[in-house]
Amino acid sequence: MRHLNPHALMLLIALVLPALPLPMQASAATDAAMQQSLKSFFNQGVVLQGATAELITVQHWPNASGSMRWSLPASLRNHPGRFSLIAEQGNRRWYVPVLVRWMATAIVMRQQVSARSLLTQSMMKKTRTDIAGHHGPWWQNSETLVGMRLTRPLASGEVILASHVKRPPMIKRGDLVAIMLDVGGVHIRTEGKAMRTAGRGERIMVRNLRSKEVIQAVVENTGLVRVSLHGGRG
Repeated sequence: MRHLNPHALMLLIALVLPALPLPMQASAATDAAMQQSLKSFFNQGVVLQGATAELITVQHWPNASGSMRWSLPASLRNHPGRFSLIAEQGNRRWYVPVLVRWMATAIVMRQQVSARSLLTQSMMKKTRTDIAGHHGPWWQNSETLVGMRLTRPLASGEVILASHVKRPPMIKRGDLVAIMLDVGGVHIRTEGKAMRTAGRGERIMVRNLRSKEVIQAVVENTGLVRVSLHGGRG
């Protein structure tokens, strides 16, 4: 048999090796069941606090094969774009890092608006958008936002969150207000003086200018508060 020199032997090995079966090819085929189980998990609808998760990518698969049971961690809050899913198989458990979008119907800005602006209907629109990474509740009805004041500038397309707006006060401390008293179906109107600043729906202490009594009321509109006394015959 003819002996090959070292150079020829190395060349022969280089030509033969790519044709050999590689372990990672067999592993990829085995993981098809795992990938399908994850796809099914998301197809069933992964919902958290009104938003639905859409998988972007898995950053690191478990060192295993076969179908898995998938679930969200109980501690998940605020729709993070990156977190770890729980994968279980028998008595074994893995934490699998994933990247996702959290899709929800939300009110966003049509245009860039500066801080302290009062929101109008024309500034906003409803759309389905990715809220991943946002903290706090968002709105689905723009009517409830009309008249609120922005606490920070917002760009076009940005989701309006609870922390971005503040309802301007309807009554300021020292304002003269109309007090509507509802007593057993009878409505009485008198004048009072606001003891503090408050917005619509907030409770406020007012001084009845006729009786000098300080009472608690609810702000109903600019310059108007209401007191309900559920009284009757004993």
